[in-house]
Amino acid sequence: MNIENKRIYDDSSGWSGALDASFSFIQNKDYLYNLNVKSRAQYKNKKHFFFVLSDFFYSGGEKVYANSGMGHVRYAYRIKQTGWKIESYAQTQYNQLLNQKSRSLAGFGLRDKIIGIEKIKSFIGSSIFYEYEEIQPNNEFNSGFRWSNYLSWFMNFNNFSFAGITYYQALISNLSDYRFSGQYTINTKLSKKMRFKAELNIFYDSKPPENVRSNISSFLIGLGYDFGK
Repeated sequence: MNIENKRIYDDSSGWSGALDASFSFIQNKDYLYNLNVKSRAQYKNKKHFFFVLSDFFYSGGEKVYANSGMGHVRYAYRIKQTGWKIESYAQTQYNQLLNQKSRSLAGFGLRDKIIGIEKIKSFIGSSIFYEYEEIQPNNEFNSGFRWSNYLSWFMNFNNFSFAGITYYQALISNLSDYRFSGQYTINTKLSKKMRFKAELNIFYDSKPPENVRSNISSFLIGLGYDFGK
């Protein structure tokens, strides 16, 4: 899960957040309904950062096509007047498409802002977390400590923005067991009223569960048009 792009990046202190929910129903030969609920809440000041996130999605009817959920909580404390922060976090999730019955983790580490000018922000982070995972349908159990590293950036100019995040997470007891993921998004204005968006998501697991692909990717491209003056 890409936590970085869920943060609210502004210079204001205090509480902020959002709640989004959607539901759709289709009936043809069979019926299908989709439910998606997302929430996030954030508190920050010059020293403290507190963040809570949840994301649940279900798609099915007579047959379940997708069923996933995630809850995440994170706390960070700034080290004196530097850009470094000490972070601690915990997460629980499940994902039917990945044969993941449940996965829970907790960890801590360091985060630093390497670029912090008005239009460009970039961050690096490194942490250690312990995970416990149950895989279906063979009731396989995985656990261990992983070393997690990420690099993220946000560029926001007048008519163009580019955001990206890259994660690398390796099992400490076996570095050949690693996961790599990334999300990269471009938004630009083609004219005064027309917008363009492209987004690439990639995920690779060197040792995936049985009957699950080692690499998963998606690409989105779209246009938007603003009406009115």
